[in-house]
Amino acid sequence: LKCGARGVVYRVTFSARGGGVDWACSKRLLFGSLLALSSDGFASILWATVAHRSLDLLRAADGPRLDVALSEAQHRSFQLAQSRGARFQMLESPVFFDATRHTLTALQRISAERLPFSQTLLACAPVPVVEPPKYLSASADADAWEMGGVFPSLPGRGTLHLLQPWPRSLSQGGQG
Repeated sequence: LKCGARGVVYRVTFSARGGGVDWACSKRLLFGSLLALSSDGFASILWATVAHRSLDLLRAADGPRLDVALSEAQHRSFQLAQSRGARFQMLESPVFFDATRHTLTALQRISAERLPFSQTLLACAPVPVVEPPKYLSASADADAWEMGGVFPSLPGRGTLHLLQPWPRSLSQGGQG
């Protein structure tokens, strides 16, 4: 247990499903990876990130070990569960979390009233009809894109108009 820049860091021992992981070549459990920890079959989840990944720790004789960071709020819940002797299951996100961490943190700081598209993103409301941008409706051909090289069977010399219905031959999955 130690405090780090990203929260409280714990060294955890785990068993990898399927065993026999070549940790030197594995892309699993890299620094910054998002982990979901649960002691109740994922009815509740504690979120953590990989704080340190060392081959020496992963190859330990008594089982692979890993340093994981939990936020202060998550740390308290983890500590309480540990004091009761709870064992945790761990899932790793297939997406590299650290790359999107800053964007997601910034979104958390924006109030729902000021968030663009909040009704769509937060309330899952149907997307309202939105007028096309002015640059597409400025003239009759402003929405025309030459797509003959990609879709040779398009009528009109392969021109696709973005503001018109999708060509029937393309919407049915074919090109002809």
